[in-house]
Amino acid sequence: MRLLKYVLNLLFLSATLLSCHEDAIVAQTEIEAPIAVTAQASVALNNNQRRSFLEYYAPVIFKQAHEYSNDHLGYDWLTNFYFDGDTDLTNNKDNWSTELDAYIDRSQHANWQIRPTLYTSIIEFYDDELDTKSVILLYHVYHAKQRGSIHDWERIEIRIDDVQGSPGTGEEINYVVVTRHGLHNAREYPDEDLNFMETANGKHVMIWQADWDYGLIGTAELRFVEDSWSTINTKNVNDHNADVDINGSGDNNFHYIFTYKEDSETVNYWNAQTLTQSNAAALVSGESQNNTVDFSETKRITYELQDIADIIPTHLSSSDWHKTRQVNLASPVLNEDGSAAITAGTKTFYYEAIDDQDPDEDRDGFIRKHWFWGVYYYGEEGDYFYEELDPQPWQQHVYFAHNGTRGNGTKADELANRGFFLGRGDYSNWLSNGGFDGRWVQLFDD
Repeated sequence: MRLLKYVLNLLFLSATLLSCHEDAIVAQTEIEAPIAVTAQASVALNNNQRRSFLEYYAPVIFKQAHEYSNDHLGYDWLTNFYFDGDTDLTNNKDNWSTELDAYIDRSQHANWQIRPTLYTSIIEFYDDELDTKSVILLYHVYHAKQRGSIHDWERIEIRIDDVQGSPGTGEEINYVVVTRHGLHNAREYPDEDLNFMETANGKHVMIWQADWDYGLIGTAELRFVEDSWSTINTKNVNDHNADVDINGSGDNNFHYIFTYKEDSETVNYWNAQTLTQSNAAALVSGESQNNTVDFSETKRITYELQDIADIIPTHLSSSDWHKTRQVNLASPVLNEDGSAAITAGTKTFYYEAIDDQDPDEDRDGFIRKHWFWGVYYYGEEGDYFYEELDPQPWQQHVYFAHNGTRGNGTKADELANRGFFLGRGDYSNWLSNGGFDGRWVQLFDD
């Protein structure tokens, strides 16, 4: 459709040029000369619409558990960075490992708020090549512990094209990418691997996630649910085994279902509950990864959306992170009320996690995650092209926007054919053309 529109525009332009010149030879010369293409003006979404897109496409997560003893109950809950009531991120794994049981049995930690959370941002831009207003939605699935590591990072990325305004008004899904360790597993829409729970309030991609420990499938990695929604609905209604077909591995067990709390239809369908200390004991799975349960035995829990930009200020602190990266902030990092959480200017960000149980922890924070800058190979493994961001300081509003086509796994092909850098070249002024860089803006109330 976009190609047809592009061809029609060229034909119209050619006819206009011909009509404006009496001399056919001059007209032919005019036609053959390079024609300057001016980027179309793009109307920016407002913050309510941006939040709506993140909510509308928020995933449903079918989560495997490995909670094989009383010491491991609740280990596969999603959570948030501040679940333990303090602002110290270095003790998250320690508290999750040693104190979670005391929260569950209500003997301690009444001030804890587990609050299962996906950390999000929206990047909004106009793609001149595809002639479309697009958004890229980032969802970071947070765990306080992954086997021996602190701060588990797993992300879901969704690109939406033909954005008209609010979601559900004719836009089109381009692709979905999920993290699978060093692999950026990608599927273009439509694809049999991409399935959604659709409601009046949203179109929620269905994702399966491995447990916190190590099994046949790698720790906490994400996979696409290959079962259709009608299949899952039938399984649920008839209380079949709680398993789903996932890409690359066939049927796999799950023991939790996490769904976005503000979609009442999804919440009501699954009878999902808000996790509190009073119901925590009833909402732990207590199952090992190999145990199969029925759908009715799965634990259904709601999650909330918070902002990646909530965590960005912590990267200024050497008490939470170490190793540094210089970033030039052309604009401030904003709080929900529009005030500055971090002022503009060149800042030193710390990016590698400090773990008070293991000081040699090497888990990267947002500032050094390849997907945060878009510098990954679409559908390919490893070899991220961070060097394209150099020299330091890195520039705040640079982001490689993938177009949803697969390359040959080389950097040259990726850069030339698979997208473009927002913030460079023809897209240097992308923010003034209706763009929005939500990585640095807090949209959701804390």
